[in-house]
Amino acid sequence: MGRSDGRGRERGPKGGKDEGCCAGTLDTLTHPCCCGGVWGQAAVLLAVLRPSLAVAGHGTDPAAPPPAGRTAAAMYRAVRHYRVAVSPTRPACCPYTPTCSTYAVRALHRHGALRGGRLILARLLRCRPGAARRRGFHDPVPPAHRAGPRRA
Repeated sequence: MGRSDGRGRERGPKGGKDEGCCAGTLDTLTHPCCCGGVWGQAAVLLAVLRPSLAVAGHGTDPAAPPPAGRTAAAMYRAVRHYRVAVSPTRPACCPYTPTCSTYAVRALHRHGALRGGRLILARLLRCRPGAARRRGFHDPVPPAHRAGPRRA
């Protein structure tokens, strides 16, 4: 068993095995270096800059076109703003392929606001190196389910 370094992280017997700044923390949604913290900061920026976003119009995302629903489209625009205005100013930190913001755009397009929002929240909660390693660093958006039962 490793020893704790005083910041909630377990270290191996030789002091190695550090999984990054978010390892062992429960507050990855507020930690500034993790994707969750960046998303929280983007939400604050969105609230402050909302009037200018209507004028800016970042266009469509190359990962997926805008979704049809009103709520999903608003969420899409927020993620699109993050991808264009906030993400380029920060170092890359997402351990997954595709990144969390690409996952969000695709989930909203494929599943809409309700299920897509749940998928995005679950992804942000598991966006840390240990969880990504267990999944092989690859976590695609699940395919959309067909509406209704299949008939032969």
